[in-house]
Amino acid sequence: MTKQHVIIFDGPDGCGKTQMSQALANELEIPYFKNCDEHRYFLQDPSYFLHAVRYVDTYFTSFLEQSGASVILDRAWPSEWIYGSVLGRKVDFEVLRELDSRHARLGTKIIIPVRSNYENSSDEYEAINDNIEKIHERYLEFAEWSKCDVLVMNVDDENLERELSDIKQFLEK
Repeated sequence: MTKQHVIIFDGPDGCGKTQMSQALANELEIPYFKNCDEHRYFLQDPSYFLHAVRYVDTYFTSFLEQSGASVILDRAWPSEWIYGSVLGRKVDFEVLRELDSRHARLGTKIIIPVRSNYENSSDEYEAINDNIEKIHERYLEFAEWSKCDVLVMNVDDENLERELSDIKQFLEK
């Protein structure tokens, strides 16, 4: 039986999460998943994220616990820990702590790419652009809070080969 790998790429917008997570998924031959609905609900229904954490993320975590399936996630419940609080949405920190503990037991690895500054980064949502420094700081706080193994890595050089090498070294620990 192969070892289960649950890897989450989460971090501020414009740091290359999608490119890195897709490249790693191809290289390791692990399924890649990104929630395609997050943008549809971002402004229209902020309660979507609270419900997703409470019901979808807990359900999916049960699936991972029971199946032993491997997956690379392009954003997951850590996003709600950060964005929910920065953007003033209602956040269920009790469920987030439960998810974090369950993922720590699974051996989930979280990769948080960050930049030294976000001057040249721009998101389609002004609320994110206006709060990008707070978002960055909350990710650093999350890295300390989480019981999971977390790699915070600077991606200013935008060198995918170097990034993947650093990530693979982290995963081997």
